[in-house]
Formats: sequence, structure tokens, C-alpha cells
Amino acid sequence: MIHRVARNLSELEAAGLRQGSPTQSFALNLPGRIIAFVCAHPLKTLLVAFCATLFCGLAALTNLQFKSDRSDLISPDAKFHQRWMEYCERFRESNELVILVEGSDPVLRKQAVTWFEKELLSRPDQFKNVLTVDSFYAPDEALEFSEQVHLLTRELQLTESITQSNAAGSPLLSLLSISEQELSSSDYGSTPDPLLVTNRVAKSLERSLQEIDHSFKQFFPDSVTANEEFWHRYVGSPDRQEINQSESAVNSTADRSTLIEAETTDESSLITLVPQTETIAGGDKYQKTLASLHKIVSACRQRFPQLNIGVTGIPQLEYEEMSRSQADMTLASLLSATGVILLLIFGYRGLSLPIICCVTVGVSMIWTLGATTFLIGHLNILSMAFAAILVGLGIDFGIHLLSSYQDFCSQGRAVDASLSLAGHTVGRGIVTAALTTSVAFLCAGFTEFPGVAELGIIAGVGVLLAVVATFVIFPPLVVLISSKKRTDLSRTIEAHAVKHTAFMNLLRFSVVERPFRTLLLTLLPISGLCLNAWEWSSHGPDCLVKYDANLLNMQPRDLPALETRNALTKNQDDDVLYAVTWYASREQAIEQADRFRKLETVGEVIELASEQTVGFNTYPGMPENGLASGMNQQALQASVRRAVSMESPTLASLPHNPSEVGQRLENILEKLTQTETILSTQLRLEVDHFLDIFAKQPFDIQIQILGAAEREMIRSLWSEVRLIAINLQEHLELQQMYQQDIVERFRSAEGDWLLQIRPNIDVWDDAGLQQFVTDLRTVESDVTGVPIQNFEASRQLKESYLNAAAYAALAIILILMLDVCHKRTIVRVWPICVLAISGIVGLRFWSHWDLASELTLLKLLFAFTGLIVAFSLVMEKRRCVIGLLALLPPTIGAAMLLGSMSLFEISFTPANLIALPLVLGIGIDDGVHVIHDFYRSKQRYTMSGNTCRALVLTTLTSMVGFGSLAFASHRGLAGLGQVVVTGIASCLIVSIIILPALLSWLFDERTVAQSNEDEYKLSENQKPLTKQNFAA
Repeated sequence: MIHRVARNLSELEAAGLRQGSPTQSFALNLPGRIIAFVCAHPLKTLLVAFCATLFCGLAALTNLQFKSDRSDLISPDAKFHQRWMEYCERFRESNELVILVEGSDPVLRKQAVTWFEKELLSRPDQFKNVLTVDSFYAPDEALEFSEQVHLLTRELQLTESITQSNAAGSPLLSLLSISEQELSSSDYGSTPDPLLVTNRVAKSLERSLQEIDHSFKQFFPDSVTANEEFWHRYVGSPDRQEINQSESAVNSTADRSTLIEAETTDESSLITLVPQTETIAGGDKYQKTLASLHKIVSACRQRFPQLNIGVTGIPQLEYEEMSRSQADMTLASLLSATGVILLLIFGYRGLSLPIICCVTVGVSMIWTLGATTFLIGHLNILSMAFAAILVGLGIDFGIHLLSSYQDFCSQGRAVDASLSLAGHTVGRGIVTAALTTSVAFLCAGFTEFPGVAELGIIAGVGVLLAVVATFVIFPPLVVLISSKKRTDLSRTIEAHAVKHTAFMNLLRFSVVERPFRTLLLTLLPISGLCLNAWEWSSHGPDCLVKYDANLLNMQPRDLPALETRNALTKNQDDDVLYAVTWYASREQAIEQADRFRKLETVGEVIELASEQTVGFNTYPGMPENGLASGMNQQALQASVRRAVSMESPTLASLPHNPSEVGQRLENILEKLTQTETILSTQLRLEVDHFLDIFAKQPFDIQIQILGAAEREMIRSLWSEVRLIAINLQEHLELQQMYQQDIVERFRSAEGDWLLQIRPNIDVWDDAGLQQFVTDLRTVESDVTGVPIQNFEASRQLKESYLNAAAYAALAIILILMLDVCHKRTIVRVWPICVLAISGIVGLRFWSHWDLASELTLLKLLFAFTGLIVAFSLVMEKRRCVIGLLALLPPTIGAAMLLGSMSLFEISFTPANLIALPLVLGIGIDDGVHVIHDFYRSKQRYTMSGNTCRALVLTTLTSMVGFGSLAFASHRGLAGLGQVVVTGIASCLIVSIIILPALLSWLFDERTVAQSNEDEYKLSENQKPLTKQNFAA
């Protein structure tokens, strides 16, 4: 195999000699030899790559997990996160959902809330802790409940009296006797239900006349006939003749249940519930539950179109945000892929080579997924951004190799020779740029924030795999396509070589001819732009670009959950965020709750510890001071059970005496005449009308009328008692369920008492959140909750990115020193610096053991880097300065990014912070390629055409890729696109204007060291373009 490769290399050099007419031979470097090897064995190489790709793809599909929960981004060792996980374990992570029902009609609102409650309570496997907060529940519901209890007591007493007297006489006569006693009472007018029995007697008598006298409807048109289904449910299956003579005894009760006596100005109702989680983890754990809730809400909107109904809460916000961002990313990916491919086709005047570049990036992405499966095992909502990073950086390597390859093809060289020479020419720069970018990302692994650390590891490994794919996938694909087409691609490339580089050559020569003027004209406005990001105060410079941790500012403006949340905070002065803490002692919980209530930023503290009894008054609508009838809970439940199971008495088989009944009714009429109330007048008219009609009827008809009246009285009384009892039974069952839900929410299984601390300020805003958390920690340092999670996670995220940037900057400087310094300098300087740092650490441990913890890894790396740069500058000043100039694109580009963000009032957010390492990687990539292009030039520096073209195309592809995010409705993704496009555009300006002009100005007459010259020397024919030959 070795002899075969050597023979292929000899043939390659011979081909290069014949086609390119070089004057001397040279040895290819490692990238060039790798490309020569894969070009010699394209099918075998691609077969091995295909097997590796298939293996990585299958491994990722079967074993790679996706954790979409935000808590997965936080270190499990963090104290505040451990407290949160303890809360989730003790109280089952009660992430509340809030259903907001808005409407001016309180009756309609109550019907909608009741319908919601029934639907939600019928799905205990999906929803729990369903609680209702509304103004019509207190005190109106409590009054209604007390009235029903009082009415049930009166009706039960009446039924017992009728049952006891049924053996001695008929129920009709018993009711008439009780009516006379009722009218004889002096205080009947002050009772809650005056003339209850008399009213029942009069109504039953009227109903008994309907079969023989239809004039009743003219005098009393508001009568309601009984419903057969109602009688069948509550009374039995009566005869059809009796149904027509019956009256629904529950008419008045049903009316009372739908009337709201007290008017309220509040036009909204709240239903809080806790969605049940699924077995899967992450943000998708609520997916099925929220989908079911969406169907319920849609059905309620159709049923009550006059009401505005919305759902909000942390689970709903996260679910809608994830759904919207996925849709936006899908659209952005399609636009990005289309734009990049079209741009490469336009830039290289062909379709095959750009497609090969994209295929190479795709293969590297699959490899990265496989590596992620084995190294980490999962992706999170932050590390999933590696795909965008890999597309933005991985395509750069292929473009640089493709540009150099086209340069050699335009000279008439063969395809395989051009590829190998391209690898020899730009391969070292590609490797150096990949190493610096990869190390910059890998340095994020030193941070304490798992989300950033995992992203750094995955992106760093992905960049290295992208380089490998560029060297082993791209060349054999080009060789195979060239052989299949049986045409020389160099002819097409040579035909378009001058057309698409004329503008870039003009730019390069304007920089070379007047470098100082170019620097002056560009640095002045750039300096003004950079200074625009800073404000000078007595404490020093202060950056005007702030960090906005408000997650709501990243959401789409038309997000339904966000609109509902805004309406909730506007009308209810409430929010979905609240802090929690718990105590084992009830007395301590009460004491701490009082202390929390005294804080300025606390609006409400919800707790159960201060309740005297966890019983009846737990449910909104239950009386606070016992039952109106004096019953206790057990007595009421016994009465309800007795009333539900009570059977109607057997009616007497003997007919009634019409004269006796008539005399009794005359006595009642006389007593009604003695009073002048509206109710007594109405009853007097009804009884008088009955007696007039009754007296005109034959004796047998009178007997039938009295029998029908008696049956109507018994049936209406027993049905009303049963209905009231059933309603109270539902109330008691609902109360018991409410009590269980509230106890489950505010008391743990271990007996801990929970406090929910709700703010009275906007805690989504960073300033308000910091003030709220600071106030809470003055009372309890271990307070937790979603606000504390957001506060600590945001701070950790920001600190992690800053630390990662510091590690990356130092690591990049070290790699640049390795790249530009001679081997003898590295061998002399690096061991001395390692010994010096080791001595400092040992001395510090030996002399000040208690202060040894202050020697952090970042401080040691900073000291080591400083020593390396200092000693290297002493030994090789020129080369070290040139190498450090590669830091100009990311440094000045970042400063221009800050100035642009300040100018357009763009803030950093948790979504666009990921742009910083991306801009840093692209900037250092551009700087390294310019420095290596500088070393390859033999005269006064002029940027080569392939390097300039590659830099412009790589930047444009990244701008098109991330610029597609501007179409996203998710403001976080749109802001990410704006920041990345601005940053990489700034790096491009520095790379093709400022850095070349500075190199040309500083090193006007220089000579390249022989050792360095050997690394890049190709042939006399491959010269940098000058004024005399730039058009050739």
C-alpha cells in the first residue's frame, strides 16, 4: 500500500510537471498527502465513509435522546436547582395552567366555567387540582348553598309530617292543616320562605284544574308543565295523564341557581389546573395533555362564542413557543438551504461542486450526531443549535478548498493534481482554523452550565469532523464526478475565472496601493461605531448593550398564551410566575407567611397553614361559619343521603270529601284576605279562582280534581326534596374533591406546609426579577420556584458564555503561537513556561495553603498564555506579531457588532448569546486564512484571488443561512439571525480590508524565512496576482 501511494504521488507530481510546468518538485504536506491518497482510492474511501455514516446515523436514530426541558440546561449540582427538584418531588411539580374566561355577562361566564369544570374533572388522568376563582362564588354561592340547606331542612320536616299523618288521614288534608297553621303564625312574613306550604297547595290545586278549565292559562301564563324525563329520573314512571297535571317543583330552585343577586364589575373568571405529565421527559411531557385541553377550549368557544377564552401558564407558553420555533426553523432551514445552494451555484458557475460541498457538510453532521450519541447521549434545547453552527463553519472549509482547487484547475492541471495541490496550499490554514474554532467551542466544556458545556463539546467535535469530511469526502466525490462526466472541469472553471474575480481583484489592489489611506478611511467610521456601544462614567466604561433575560420578549407577539397572560396581568393583577417554599411546622409557616407579606415586591401569599380548619370553607361557596341550618357536616350528609333514598308515600285509596276540603280552603282564603302582601294577594286570587271553578263541577269531578291535586302535591314535594338533596350531594362531593386537591397542592405527603408567594411587580423583567428574588432571600434563603430558576439560570448562562469566551480567547492565542512559531522556538519556550507555572502553583500551595483555592484554571491559563506570548515575541517578534494579527477580525468584528447593536437598540438575549462563539469562530477562521495567504505570497502582500473569493462566499453563505431566521415570528430566533449576520459581516470587512491593508503597510519589504518558504513553495508559475498579471 505504501509503495502504491508513493507511486501515485510520483505520477501526480509528474502530471503536475507536464501540465503546470513547475520548475522544481516539492513534497506535499500532510493535508495534501491525505487528499492524494483518497483521490487514488475514491471508491474505497467513499465506501468506508458511507459505512461510518450509516453506523453513526443508526446509532443516533436508536440511542440519541432529546431533552427539551429547560431544567436539563442547569447543573444538577447547583444548590438552587436541588431545592427546585426537592420541591418537584415533594409537591409533584405543580406547573399550573390558567384558563381565563372573559365576558360582560356573569351568567354566561358561570355557565362556561361550570361546563369547563365538568369536562376537566371527567379527565382525572390528564388534569388534577381543578380550582375556580371567580367573584360569583363568594358570597353569592355561599348564600345559595345556605338557602338550599335551609330549604332542604324545611322540606324534610314537611315530608316527615305528611308521612306520619298519612296513616290517620290523607296527605291533602295534612297539607291543608299545615297551611292553616302557617297562616296563623305571626312571623311568617319574616321567614326566608314565607307561605311555603300554602304556595305549594295553591299551585297544586291550579294544576288539577287544567284538564277541565283552560282559562287558567289566561290568568297565570307563566306556568310550566312537567317534563317526562324529569319525573322519570326523580319520581318514577307516572301515568301519562298524571304527567299532564304535574308541575316541575324545581322551577324556583333552578331559577335561583342561575341568578346572581349581586352585580360585579369583574368581567373575568379563572380556572387553575395542573396538567398530568407523561412518562417521557422534557418539554413534550405535556404534549398530549395540552392537545386535549386545546380541544376542550375549542369546544367551549363554539358553545359560548360571546366569551373570550384563553389558556396560559408555563407549560402552555413553553409548548406554544416550541411549536412556533420548530415551524420557524423548518421554514428558515428551507430558505437557508435554497439560498446557500443558489449562492454557490452563482459563485462557482456550476451545480456539481456546490452540491458536493453541501453533501460533505451533511455527512459531517451525521458523524457529529453519532459522536454525540457516544460522548453525551442526548441533545438539549441549547445544544441542538450545533446544526446551525456546523453549517455556518463546516461549509467554510469546503469553500476554501474548492476555491484553491479552482485556481489550480484554471492553470490546466488535472483534477486529482489540483485537489492535492489545493490541500497542500490551503490545507494547513484549514486545519489551523478548525483547531482554533474547535478549541474555542471545547473550552465551553469548562463552564458550570451543562447547556453551554454540551453545546461547546458537540460543536467542537463537529468542527473537527467537518474538517475530516472535507479532506476525505469532498476530493473523491470530485474525482468520481469528473470521471463520470468524462469532461475536464478545469475548462469550465478557466472560462469563468476572470469574470467572477475582477471586482475582488479591484478591491485587493485598492488596498495594496494605498494601505495607510485605506486604514484611515475605514478605521475612523469603525472606531465611531465601536465607541457608540460604550458610555463613560465616573466608574469607567459602561457597555450600552444590555442583556435582556425577559423570556417573554423573545416570544412571537401573537402567541395566544402570551396574549392571555397579558390579559391576565391586566385584569387580575396576577401572573403565572410565583415563588414557593415550605416548612415542616405549621406555626413556622404562618410566621414566615406574615414576613413575606410585609415585603414590597410581594403581592399575595397563598397558604393553607393559617386556615383554622381544612374543611367546609375550603371550597368557594361554602359558608365560613358553619351551615345556616345549624347542621354540621355529618348531619347534613346524613340528611342528604336520607332525602335521596326517600320514597314517596302511598296515597289513600278512599276518595276525599269535597265539602271538608272546601271548608278548609275557605278558611285559608279568609286568612289570606287578612294580609295585604304581594304573595298573599297572588295566593288569594289563585285559591278564589279554584273555589269558583271547583264549586261548579259535579261531585264525581270534584273527587277527581282533589285526587289529582293530592298526587300533584306529593309528587312535587318529593321531587323537589330529591333534587335539592342531589344538588347538595354534588356540592359536598365537589367540596371534598376541592379539599383533597388543595391539601395535595399545599401539603406534602411528609406533612410540609407550602407557601405560594406571588409578586406584585413584573418578574419577567430582569430588574424586577432581581428585586423580587433579593427581597425573598432576606426572609428565606432557600426559596425556590420558576422565578428563582429563571434568575439563576439566566445568570449562569451569561457567566458561562463569558467564561467560555475567556477560555476560548486564550486557547486560540496558544494555537496561533503553535502555528506561526518555528519548532525550535516551541521546543525552547513551552517547557520553560510549563515549569514556571508549575513553580508558581507549588510555591503558592507551600506558602499560602489557605489561598491556594484562588488559583483557578482560568487564572493559570491566562498566566501561561501571557508567558508564551512574551517569550515568543522575544525570540520571533515578526512571526508572533503576524500570528496575533489573526485576532483582528474577531476582535474588531465583535466591537463593531456591539456598536451596531447599540445603534439599532438590539439587546443580548438567551437566544442570541449563541451568536458570540459563532462570530468568534468565523472571525478567527477568516483571520487564519488571511495570515496563511500572507505567508504564501512572495512580494508585497496582495490577497490571492481564491482566498478573497472564499472569504466572501463563506461569509455570504453564513449570512444567507442565518439571515433566513429574520422571517421567523419567534423574536428570539429573529434576533439571533440579526446578530449573527451583523457579526460575520463585520468580520468580513476586517478580513478583506483592514487586515490585508495592515499587513501590506507594516510589512512592505519583507523576506520570508526559508523554512517557512519551503512549506508553501509550489512553482514559479503560481504567483500572486500583480498589476501586470491580475487580468491573466
